[in-house]
Amino acid sequence: MNILLIAIVLLATGQVQAATDNRDWRQGGTDKERLENVVRVIPSAADIMFQMGERYRNLYWAGKQGKWKFAQYQTEEMHRLIEKLIITRPNRAATAETFLRDAFEGFEIAITDKDWKKFTAAFEHMRERCMACHIQNEHAFVELNKRPAKGNSPVLD
Repeated sequence: MNILLIAIVLLATGQVQAATDNRDWRQGGTDKERLENVVRVIPSAADIMFQMGERYRNLYWAGKQGKWKFAQYQTEEMHRLIEKLIITRPNRAATAETFLRDAFEGFEIAITDKDWKKFTAAFEHMRERCMACHIQNEHAFVELNKRPAKGNSPVLD
């Protein structure tokens, strides 16, 4: 039997339906299927922390370069990421809420005043709060540099 004939027989009998089913689960799936797929794509803590790391680096270099509006933007985005973590990873909510309460202390004044010295103090405070959170979540091995080597945004080139 040649391969084309085998494929025709399999298609005719419905034995390869899953492989040829091109329907969009978002529109044609059952409620259960949609819910299962949405839950599977919820960002993990690692996904969110990767984004936090990028923001952390960009925050430092925005302040270092005096790009104060960009620095403010980074703090706002970091705040949103932690809020997302609270929703998507409820077992991390307590430490994330503690982090939100005090990790960003000093940034508003430092950024408003465009003061590098105040900024570095606020940044170090935030780094310490990050490390405390990592320790509480059994990720002490994730150590943050006090002075990230470079930013990752083209805004900082």
